[in-house]
Amino acid sequence: MDGETRKSYLRQTPIFSTLSDEELDDIVPSVVKRRLKSNTVIFHENDPAAAFYLVKSGRVKIYKVGPDGREQVLAILSEGQIFGDVPAFDGGPYPATAATMVDSEIYLLRSEDFQDLVRRYPEVALKIIRVLGQRLRQSMELVRDLSFKQVPHRLAGLLLKMSEEYGSETGEGILIDLPLSRQELADIVGTSRETITRELKKMEREGMLKVDRRLITIADRERLQTWAR
Repeated sequence: MDGETRKSYLRQTPIFSTLSDEELDDIVPSVVKRRLKSNTVIFHENDPAAAFYLVKSGRVKIYKVGPDGREQVLAILSEGQIFGDVPAFDGGPYPATAATMVDSEIYLLRSEDFQDLVRRYPEVALKIIRVLGQRLRQSMELVRDLSFKQVPHRLAGLLLKMSEEYGSETGEGILIDLPLSRQELADIVGTSRETITRELKKMEREGMLKVDRRLITIADRERLQTWAR
């Protein structure tokens, strides 16, 4: 039954969706499932690349740690997204650290199995290349924002992006269904927790947001978009 569960999941993920039942049957025995508690490090930056990963459920953050010990969050991944893929191609170490943000379930393919997979099914490699292209574009946007935008504008842009990926309409606006602490928001935006707290309060006073502990609702999307520019 577990094999069928893994097959069903793979069929729903974008990179494996075009494969036939027979091809998926060929892949499933190589897929390993892991259940991980919140705040579990999956791999550290510069660890030898042992596997390619998919998020089955939960949240995983990809981040780098600066000389001062501060984290810079590069991405937050949810169901169906992949990570650990770059080293699986080039054989180098992991370029960043990956850790769960909540209790999560992940699937992994060991690097040698993954390399064999893309040799046999080139369409999988092409889809991963598209993901890598999107990730490069996002990285360039992050560099641009950190270089040229002030914290309020970076925070507004982040909240808008999160609303597109995790938002749901409510009577009060768009609820961002991704509870993050002030420190986690600060790690993404590249600032301090105190600055994030101050800017959220300012946006709430301006009527752009409604903040309830870790839950944020965008009450005035148009004003927030203006703030993000």
